[in-house]
Amino acid sequence: MWRSSVFLGMAIALAGAGGALASPVPYAAQKEGQILAAQTAAEYPVVESVRLHPNLNVPWSRPVRITDPFEGSFLGVFDRNDISHRDLGYGSGKLVSLWSRDSVRVLLITQQGRCTLAYNTGFPGFYGFFPYRRVTGLFYDYPYGPVCVEINTPREIQRLLIRAGEKVLELEGQNNAFTVNDEIATALRNLPTQNVDIRMVLEGGETVDSEIGKGTVAAWKTIY
Repeated sequence: MWRSSVFLGMAIALAGAGGALASPVPYAAQKEGQILAAQTAAEYPVVESVRLHPNLNVPWSRPVRITDPFEGSFLGVFDRNDISHRDLGYGSGKLVSLWSRDSVRVLLITQQGRCTLAYNTGFPGFYGFFPYRRVTGLFYDYPYGPVCVEINTPREIQRLLIRAGEKVLELEGQNNAFTVNDEIATALRNLPTQNVDIRMVLEGGETVDSEIGKGTVAAWKTIY
């Protein structure tokens, strides 16, 4: 009986020692970690698609959690910029981009307007108060103003260049999606919080210059 008690006591002591060496994480600590992770995820607005559009309605230049049904959940930041006639040389444009840890997606829309002069047709003398008219057969055509149509054209971007201080980062990709490797991610994360110049090389070698705002650059420190 005494030996049984000694052996039982030794077994309990060894079990206690083993538990001290490989004690599991307390349930309360696990629960606290899960709560903190959920709170961190909840800090970011949720965007449910990676699709880019010139009139996209999303939080701009701030980290968001994207939950795309095909590409899963990840952090990203959306940026947009209007491009002037002077920068394009022939029309205005809109630039929308999505920056995530593994890629940059870019949508460049160029806008060109075409206007024609509209005419109001009537019998001779019926609209005689108009100062200008032209004769077409038996009728007079009186101009009453231009009719303009805006044509939006998505452009294919072959290369994306980013000015990072004294260096120029060149991103490779296709279909307007460019890969972000570890070196580029580190460079973007370490940039000072200020506007950053970018250059897009289009099909045929045409280039379009724009910039990324400092709000998006600040968000890169979270994304990358």
